[in-house]
Amino acid sequence: MSHEAVAETLRVALKRVPVALLACLLLVVVIGAVVLACRHEQERQGAGAVASPDAPTAAFADGVPAQGRFEASVSYTLFGAESAGEITSSVLWDDAWFSAEPTAYNHDLARAAMLLSTLAYSESGYYQAGSSQPAYMEDALATLGFSRVSTESYRYRSEVVDEVLDAVTQQADGVAYTIASKQVEDATEGSARELIAVSVRGSYGSEWLSNFNLGDAANELVAQKADGHHSGYLTAAEEIKGELDAWREAAHSKGHAVSVLLCGHSRGGAVAGLLASMLDDEAAESVAASEHGDDAAEAALAAADRVFAYTFASPRTTVAAAGDAARYGNIFNIVNPADPVPYLPLESWGFNRNGVTVGFPGQDRDGFDAAHRRMLAAFSELTGEGDAYDPDAEQSVRGFVEDASERVPSARELMTPGGAVGVTVAAAAHLNPLTILRGHYPSVYLAWLNATDAADLALPDTATV
Repeated sequence: MSHEAVAETLRVALKRVPVALLACLLLVVVIGAVVLACRHEQERQGAGAVASPDAPTAAFADGVPAQGRFEASVSYTLFGAESAGEITSSVLWDDAWFSAEPTAYNHDLARAAMLLSTLAYSESGYYQAGSSQPAYMEDALATLGFSRVSTESYRYRSEVVDEVLDAVTQQADGVAYTIASKQVEDATEGSARELIAVSVRGSYGSEWLSNFNLGDAANELVAQKADGHHSGYLTAAEEIKGELDAWREAAHSKGHAVSVLLCGHSRGGAVAGLLASMLDDEAAESVAASEHGDDAAEAALAAADRVFAYTFASPRTTVAAAGDAARYGNIFNIVNPADPVPYLPLESWGFNRNGVTVGFPGQDRDGFDAAHRRMLAAFSELTGEGDAYDPDAEQSVRGFVEDASERVPSARELMTPGGAVGVTVAAAAHLNPLTILRGHYPSVYLAWLNATDAADLALPDTATV
């Protein structure tokens, strides 16, 4: 074949390449659309997903759930320490905690709540088709004496196809969570009390998009008002509240007062904290209603409920003017100063968190070096690894916050293309994405909690137990 013939053949072939690529792309799009449509129909019918596990009873001695004060052994996987595989930790638990005053910070309860928040991530593996991973959350809660457990919300929120579908259908504001209950004795009144625990999973797959859905909160600030919440977190909190309310009403119908434990890490913490503030608002209304009206007895029972909220690495959730009101003193937001996530959205833009901020030791605090060494030892014991995170990241985070606040000084500018560019430039100038998020990992929060007690933390003038 002559050179001219070869050249002509190549020219013809190259002309067809774009057409072939376009055809392949179109085929992939069509197949993807069909897969998503089939999955959407399966979800509508409640089919095609891994079935929720039965609550295990093996941990119950003679079929009786664990009660009172005890130590339990809990297994789980740990994001940020994958090389360790399955981890087993000992956790202290005391049913009497939930008869106490919820506005008193309890470091032991914070440790237990962080472990439940970590288990919220571990549970996702069970709900992936073909996985042999145990139902870590159900196993742990059975060990802690919970006799009723539901992780139903994970069924269509743990597979890749479901995350893609949620992004396409704009359902990324959903959230996976566990809700569980056990009967406890009210240590102060000697009567029956029902403990309902809710552990909310942090950002997973397409749920990352929800972190950027400022929605009502940003719109309120642009309108120079201050009465809105982060829309992405609010949608998730309202979903959980619908089920939680049903569980509370069932307990009230039996004449039981209720204690609620809410916890979560990262986005899960934001949702848990916002949900706690919604319950606090309702409690204030119940106290007023209990003094008069036809439903006074029911309102009085609801007013006797207690809400305990412990959040970890939570971003800011609200622009409501009452964000620091005394009614939210039962919400403890535990943060690492070297973690950028709790600083977002920026305070200078008008955002805050309801409740009390509790800080791990920062570099400018006396005794930080000794505390950090204890934390590294706890991290190594927990994960088998020695490199937790760089505490110097605290200075990088502060630099980013100051820079971003100067470049984008208001919510009005935040909502513009220039605002997005300004935040991006500030982040690129100060934050290394390959290292900065290490301070956000659940493993670091667990290690700090294990290495400290309440006296080591940056707490406001409030009682502790």
